[in-house]
Amino acid sequence: MQLQEFLQDLNARMSAAKTTGLWSEADKTRWINKAIVRACNFAKWVFLGHHSSQLTEKDKESYFLPFDYKPGGMMFMKVDGQEHTKVSVENYQSGNHIRDNVFTIVGDEYLIKPTPAEDGKIIDLYYRRRPIPMVNPTDEPVTPEEMDEPVVKIALGICLKKEPNKSSEGDKEIIEATAMLQQIKDRQDEEIGEAGFAGQATSTRFIYKGSNE
Repeated sequence: MQLQEFLQDLNARMSAAKTTGLWSEADKTRWINKAIVRACNFAKWVFLGHHSSQLTEKDKESYFLPFDYKPGGMMFMKVDGQEHTKVSVENYQSGNHIRDNVFTIVGDEYLIKPTPAEDGKIIDLYYRRRPIPMVNPTDEPVTPEEMDEPVVKIALGICLKKEPNKSSEGDKEIIEATAMLQQIKDRQDEEIGEAGFAGQATSTRFIYKGSNE
């Protein structure tokens, strides 16, 4: 769904739940984006895995990470077809590493050794994406369509937990949403034949996150 559709759905459910707060569109948009982040953090989703490529520049060691890179999410890197191993900043700078082809990450950049001797060689990055906040009405989330329902329920739960005497209703919405996410994760594991990464299904992680969002 687009952001405008998420907002329409959330507005309808807030009306049905008889919420009393005069919540702004900015509030609702923030809750929806928070709900998407929580859904993405629930498990190691296949859809968050991503590949992008950049080109080397002669004698250039550092390059900017992709805009949607999730901190700590680098899974694999190749430069001109050669696998590079991630090492700590300290070991990278001191040269204390066994392999010749290495990389490290500093802030929003990654550094590679050996420094490219030519322009135009392909750097392949395989990493986990972070959700980019939706801002415009036609923006769409990184999450697949099957997650639309739990996302709206989490957003509604955030809202209800801010309402007088509706905290338990908010908890109920979030518990139902986490159960849906677990079902989606279980189906993913079956499809890819994994033994199953234990999705972070503990409902208290979502319920007691706090209502100051």
